[in-house]
Amino acid sequence: MPATQQVYHISVDRLDEQFLESLREKYPHASLEIKVGEAAHSGGLTEEQFWSLIECLDWSNAGDDNAVIQPLVSQLATMPLRYIYEFQDILSEKLFKLYTRQHAENVGENAFIDDADSFFSLDEFLYARCCVVANGRKAYENALKNPEAMPKDLVFEALLRIARSAYQLKTGQSFQYVPTYNIETFGNREGWK
Repeated sequence: MPATQQVYHISVDRLDEQFLESLREKYPHASLEIKVGEAAHSGGLTEEQFWSLIECLDWSNAGDDNAVIQPLVSQLATMPLRYIYEFQDILSEKLFKLYTRQHAENVGENAFIDDADSFFSLDEFLYARCCVVANGRKAYENALKNPEAMPKDLVFEALLRIARSAYQLKTGQSFQYVPTYNIETFGNREGWK
């Protein structure tokens, strides 16, 4: 006899412990499949808001990366929790798009060279891409179109800590999240053809 299925449509903001307990009582041995669908006009962090947040970086504290990112972390922590996840997703998309061979060949002294004897640091390339995003929308769009405009021998790893730090500040818990785009280990295969 095939298992019967019951379908519930419920808004996430109504999903509380009482509802979950009622499911446990009704279906003590059942398994759940959760499908997340966004409401058509649900809002969320926009591209413009993302770049406005990036503008919060305080470059007057250059040399102290934690101080540079702190205003952005503080601002993001005041926003709805989902914006922290969305910030991380948008950041991952920006970093992914810069993950091309042409960009890797234009990062300065440690640029990618197609030679078996050459060392290329994937981590340093990630931090160089972070530097592009941290320098704002214009710098990002310029480097995206013109890989030779990549900053030379500059990195900004701290950009990767922003969502994690904002989440920690807002919730007091660790940020466990895999963003939409793979930003490491040749994730953008098209960019390396």
